[in-house]
Amino acid sequence: MSTPPRAFDLQSMFQELRGNRRTQAALVAFALVLAYALYTILAPDAPRAKQATAAGSGSTLDPRQLLGLRKLPDLAALDRAGELPPAAKVQRDLFLFEAPPPPPKAVKPPPPPPPPSPEEVERQRLAQAKAAEFAGRPQTLRYLGYFKGSPSGLVGAFMKGEEPVTLTQGAMVGDRWKLVTILDTRAEFQNTKYPDLRLVLEARDASGGAPVNQF
Repeated sequence: MSTPPRAFDLQSMFQELRGNRRTQAALVAFALVLAYALYTILAPDAPRAKQATAAGSGSTLDPRQLLGLRKLPDLAALDRAGELPPAAKVQRDLFLFEAPPPPPKAVKPPPPPPPPSPEEVERQRLAQAKAAEFAGRPQTLRYLGYFKGSPSGLVGAFMKGEEPVTLTQGAMVGDRWKLVTILDTRAEFQNTKYPDLRLVLEARDASGGAPVNQF
């Protein structure tokens, strides 16, 4: 006749744990192994689950596959791989592909200025004529002063280089320069063709001081 199984004695097991050091060590080792197994199974799944959720709902990829794909960021643009760049970027001459850039376009010169009007032409002609007349003024004369002649009236005394020259009021020098004014300190000539052209000679002493009548 078989012996009936004995009931589980919890009190005896606790007494065994308190008294047997081998049993205590085995229980501690079992707890560590169990904790490590739970960590390796559950802990890595949490980040992968979060990454899969961030990648978008409805993904059928394994979390490990998603982790591997994220190491290749360029794959995110694969849906646009078939798109071509704008036409201006693909229209290239194969023979000039490695050639230097073309020279800059020539700048179009500005249009020539409009021709001068008849009034402007006349003003330019008159200015040139006056400049030519003024160039022939009696600038080589040096005024010394004047004295009264009889019966000629006022006579201006001048020096032309080392040669003395006397001119009465109203006398002509050259073709168109007339002595119109004789004063103590200056003599004035006027052009007969262009009355606005005048030449004033001032009397100065030999040292170049203030105007003075030497007569």
